[in-house]
Amino acid sequence: MAHAYRTSARVEAPADVVWQVLADVERMPAWTSSMSRVTILGPEPAIAVGSRVEIEQPGLPKAIWEVDGLTEGRGFSWSSSSPGVRTSAAHQIAPLPDDACEVTLAVAQSGMLAGLTNLVLGSKARDFVDTELAGIKAESELRARDKG
Repeated sequence: MAHAYRTSARVEAPADVVWQVLADVERMPAWTSSMSRVTILGPEPAIAVGSRVEIEQPGLPKAIWEVDGLTEGRGFSWSSSSPGVRTSAAHQIAPLPDDACEVTLAVAQSGMLAGLTNLVLGSKARDFVDTELAGIKAESELRARDKG
């Protein structure tokens, strides 16, 4: 059984500005309290398909995420596995005609222990996704104002 959560927000910043925020994953802890530390382990110094990223989040064990999809300027997805649970997350940017964009974040868990994990950590995971989206919005809008 899979458990999923998806949320979106309008961001008053061009898609290229939002992409700069999202693609610099090691700086995530600077703009969202849902991340304590993010380190790209390689093989590239920036995120790319196949990149492995170590993420520490408050109250959760350290996890290794692997980038499994990336469209330059539009988003990326990554996934992490632990015994009995696979977690996948996506970050998507959709440009709007008025120099703004819609950002969508999604997370899904599957596997034998997904139900139990969702029961224990589902609320925290949803809060982290909401916090991350608010951080993306605030940081992107700040950078767009500073740029303009």
